[in-house]
Amino acid sequence: MYELQVKSIETLMGEGGVAAVPGQKIQVMVGDKVRVKATLSYRGAALSDYFYGAIGMRGALYFDEILNAQVPISFPQCLDWTPFELTVDIPITSAIAPKPDYDLYVKIKGHLEAGLPEVDNCIDVIGAPEFQNFKIVTYEKVI
Repeated sequence: MYELQVKSIETLMGEGGVAAVPGQKIQVMVGDKVRVKATLSYRGAALSDYFYGAIGMRGALYFDEILNAQVPISFPQCLDWTPFELTVDIPITSAIAPKPDYDLYVKIKGHLEAGLPEVDNCIDVIGAPEFQNFKIVTYEKVI
Protein backbone atom coordinates (compact mmCIF):
# COMPACT_ATOMS: atom_id res chain seq x y z
CA MET A 1 0.00 0.00 0.00
CA TYR A 2 2.76 2.43 0.91
CA GLU A 3 6.03 2.70 -0.94
CA LEU A 4 9.14 3.15 1.15
CA GLN A 5 11.65 5.54 -0.37
CA VAL A 6 15.20 5.66 0.89
CA LYS A 7 17.01 8.93 0.35
CA SER A 8 20.55 9.90 1.23
CA ILE A 9 21.35 12.75 3.61
CA GLU A 10 22.87 14.65 0.66
CA THR A 11 19.63 14.36 -1.31
CA LEU A 12 17.51 15.39 1.66
CA MET A 13 19.77 18.38 2.25
CA GLY A 14 19.73 19.39 -1.40
CA GLU A 15 23.41 18.62 -1.93
CA GLY A 16 22.97 15.52 -4.06
CA GLY A 17 22.69 15.30 -7.79
CA VAL A 18 21.61 12.89 -10.46
CA ALA A 19 24.03 12.60 -13.33
CA ALA A 20 22.81 11.77 -16.80
CA VAL A 21 24.58 11.16 -20.07
CA PRO A 22 23.28 12.11 -23.53
CA GLY A 23 20.25 9.96 -24.24
CA GLN A 24 19.02 10.12 -20.65
CA LYS A 25 16.68 12.67 -19.04
CA ILE A 26 16.75 14.58 -15.79
CA GLN A 27 13.88 16.25 -13.98
CA VAL A 28 14.38 19.64 -12.38
CA MET A 29 12.32 22.35 -10.74
CA VAL A 30 12.74 26.00 -9.84
CA GLY A 31 15.61 26.36 -7.38
CA ASP A 32 17.65 23.49 -8.84
CA LYS A 33 20.78 23.86 -10.94
CA VAL A 34 21.76 21.86 -13.99
CA ARG A 35 25.50 21.20 -13.95
CA VAL A 36 26.77 20.70 -17.48
CA LYS A 37 30.15 19.08 -18.03
CA ALA A 38 31.80 18.96 -21.42
CA THR A 39 35.17 17.84 -22.68
CA LEU A 40 37.28 19.03 -25.57
CA SER A 41 40.84 18.96 -26.77
CA TYR A 42 42.66 22.22 -27.45
CA ARG A 43 45.82 23.11 -29.37
CA GLY A 44 47.04 26.67 -29.85
CA ALA A 45 48.10 29.89 -28.13
CA ALA A 46 46.98 30.73 -24.60
CA LEU A 47 43.32 31.72 -24.73
CA SER A 48 40.71 33.17 -22.35
CA ASP A 49 36.98 33.05 -23.07
CA TYR A 50 33.71 31.83 -21.55
CA PHE A 51 32.17 28.36 -21.37
CA TYR A 52 28.46 28.96 -21.98
CA GLY A 53 25.50 26.65 -21.47
CA ALA A 54 21.82 27.15 -22.30
CA ILE A 55 18.52 25.34 -21.78
CA GLY A 56 15.70 25.97 -24.24
CA MET A 57 14.07 24.59 -27.35
CA ARG A 58 15.61 23.66 -30.68
CA GLY A 59 13.72 25.49 -33.39
CA ALA A 60 13.83 24.89 -37.13
CA LEU A 61 16.40 27.67 -37.66
CA TYR A 62 17.87 28.43 -34.25
CA PHE A 63 18.07 27.45 -30.57
CA ASP A 64 15.55 29.40 -28.47
CA GLU A 65 17.41 29.94 -25.19
CA ILE A 66 15.35 30.33 -22.02
CA LEU A 67 17.99 29.91 -19.31
CA ASN A 68 21.75 30.25 -19.61
CA ALA A 69 24.95 30.69 -17.64
CA GLN A 70 28.60 31.17 -18.38
CA VAL A 71 31.93 30.85 -16.57
CA PRO A 72 35.33 32.23 -17.50
CA ILE A 73 37.82 29.70 -18.87
CA SER A 74 41.50 29.85 -19.76
CA PHE A 75 43.53 27.51 -21.90
CA PRO A 76 47.31 27.62 -21.57
CA GLN A 77 49.45 27.51 -24.68
CA CYS A 78 49.26 23.93 -25.96
CA LEU A 79 51.57 22.70 -28.70
CA ASP A 80 49.89 19.27 -28.74
CA TRP A 81 46.23 18.34 -28.44
CA THR A 82 45.42 18.65 -24.74
CA PRO A 83 42.14 17.45 -23.17
CA PHE A 84 40.12 19.75 -20.90
CA GLU A 85 36.90 19.32 -18.92
CA LEU A 86 34.60 22.35 -18.63
CA THR A 87 31.75 22.83 -16.15
CA VAL A 88 28.93 25.39 -15.91
CA ASP A 89 25.92 25.47 -13.56
CA ILE A 90 22.65 26.73 -15.07
CA PRO A 91 20.19 27.88 -12.37
CA ILE A 92 16.57 26.83 -12.91
CA THR A 93 14.39 29.91 -12.40
CA SER A 94 10.73 30.77 -12.86
CA ALA A 95 11.65 32.12 -16.31
CA ILE A 96 11.20 28.57 -17.65
CA ALA A 97 7.73 27.01 -17.89
CA PRO A 98 7.07 23.55 -16.46
CA LYS A 99 7.03 21.08 -19.36
CA PRO A 100 8.95 18.08 -20.66
CA ASP A 101 11.59 17.78 -23.34
CA TYR A 102 13.75 20.89 -23.07
CA ASP A 103 17.03 20.87 -24.99
CA LEU A 104 20.56 21.77 -23.86
CA TYR A 105 23.60 23.13 -25.65
CA VAL A 106 27.05 24.54 -24.88
CA LYS A 107 29.64 26.64 -26.64
CA ILE A 108 32.89 28.49 -26.21
CA LYS A 109 31.36 31.94 -26.39
CA GLY A 110 33.80 33.71 -28.69
CA HIS A 111 34.91 30.65 -30.64
CA LEU A 112 31.97 29.03 -32.38
CA GLU A 113 34.40 27.10 -34.57
CA ALA A 114 34.83 24.81 -31.53
CA GLY A 115 31.29 23.57 -32.22
CA LEU A 116 27.89 23.74 -30.54
CA PRO A 117 27.32 20.37 -28.84
CA GLU A 118 23.61 19.82 -28.16
CA VAL A 119 21.42 17.23 -26.44
CA ASP A 120 17.73 17.29 -27.36
CA ASN A 121 14.77 16.32 -25.17
CA CYS A 122 16.93 15.81 -22.08
CA ILE A 123 15.39 18.03 -19.37
CA ASP A 124 11.89 17.93 -17.90
CA VAL A 125 10.92 20.93 -15.78
CA ILE A 126 8.45 20.04 -13.05
CA GLY A 127 6.09 22.71 -11.76
CA ALA A 128 4.92 23.46 -8.25
CA PRO A 129 4.73 20.59 -5.77
CA GLU A 130 1.78 18.30 -6.36
CA PHE A 131 -0.04 15.87 -4.13
CA GLN A 132 -2.02 12.78 -4.96
CA ASN A 133 -4.08 10.16 -3.11
CA PHE A 134 -4.25 12.09 0.19
CA LYS A 135 -6.76 10.33 2.45
CA ILE A 136 -7.37 9.17 5.99
CA VAL A 137 -6.44 5.52 6.26
CA THR A 138 -7.35 4.85 9.90
CA TYR A 139 -8.44 6.46 13.12
CA GLU A 140 -8.82 5.07 16.61
CA LYS A 141 -9.26 5.91 20.24
CA VAL A 142 -5.95 5.84 22.11
CA ILE A 143 -5.80 5.17 25.83
